[in-house]
Amino acid sequence: PPARVGDIGPGQARAEIDQTVQRATVLANPMLSLAKVEQLRQQPEFETLDLGQIVREVALDVSPLIADKVLDFELDVVPAPVHAHRWMLQELSRNLLHNAIRHSPRGAALHVTVAVAHGQALLCVSDRGSGIPPELRQRLFTPFATGDLRSGSGLGLALCREIVQTLGGQISLDDRPGGGLDARVQLRLNS
Repeated sequence: PPARVGDIGPGQARAEIDQTVQRATVLANPMLSLAKVEQLRQQPEFETLDLGQIVREVALDVSPLIADKVLDFELDVVPAPVHAHRWMLQELSRNLLHNAIRHSPRGAALHVTVAVAHGQALLCVSDRGSGIPPELRQRLFTPFATGDLRSGSGLGLALCREIVQTLGGQISLDDRPGGGLDARVQLRLNS
């Protein structure tokens, strides 16, 4: 029979189905993570963990992404014992690093530090991306704020905020002089 308007070939149909599945996966994984944060909030299984060591492990996991963008990566961590759940610290670190890598220009500097000061563990992920206009900064902590499924679900920073709040800490986004963004997390030390 003759093709009708709106008919597509099997190859195009398969490609569109693949894109739909990929978009659904991009949304589903962080939504499941948000649900897991809520579950852990209800039934905390916290222990004393070294934030510095966990950040180092996550940085190693994402090193192929760093290498792919030829980023000038610097990792500067010290031992920082915090009372937390391992998965939460891993998800927090992974999301902040993924955001920084995604928004960093090819060949740019990316600096990750874990420091200790005044009874706080301080995690800072500093990129050289385009930064965030002040009016958008707080909105990015709400689910689906990016609205761009090609570059993410819009749930990563919302997940980070939920994790940090569950751990009794603070998270902020600050523009860097000369361009870029500092994502800063403060958690209480468990010494």
